[in-house]
Amino acid sequence: MRSRYCAFILKNFEYLRDTHDVQTLDPGLQAANEEWAKAVEFNSLTILKTEESGTKGIVEFKVEYKEGDEIKTHHEISRFRKQSGRWYYKEGRYPKT
Repeated sequence: MRSRYCAFILKNFEYLRDTHDVQTLDPGLQAANEEWAKAVEFNSLTILKTEESGTKGIVEFKVEYKEGDEIKTHHEISRFRKQSGRWYYKEGRYPKT
């Protein structure tokens, strides 16, 4: 998760594609995420919770970012899959408030 956050900061979209599970990679969504990442300034990452069970992992996190003059927060629960010792992002969802 931290490496993907760093990739967003550095605009390293190749790394983000390489660490996304090919089974759930959506090129349209990937392009939208890239455009969003280019338009914002990332301020901080806070990991709230992690779970690991075999080849499955979950990370709940918050990212604070600046969009224009506004400070915003992205709160997500992400699912990951481990293959050959490497974690791949599968999908994310917003937690219920």
